[in-house]
Amino acid sequence: MKFQRTYFLIDDLVFEVRKPEITVKQIKKTQVKIENEEYKVLRKHFDENMFIIEKTPDGWVITEKK
Repeated sequence: MKFQRTYFLIDDLVFEVRKPEITVKQIKKTQVKIENEEYKVLRKHFDENMFIIEKTPDGWVITEKK
């Protein structure tokens, strides 16, 4: 039997798994990593002292602090 590799692509992130199954835990971990990277990019463009950066189901919401 020939060894085959299994790859998954979720939100532009590619990762290899040893078994062809993917667990919910792996998906959630990947989503958190992606959100953290997005947040880092937003912090570079918007100063947290002046803006509030929030994650919503529809995407990121940036509002000015009063």
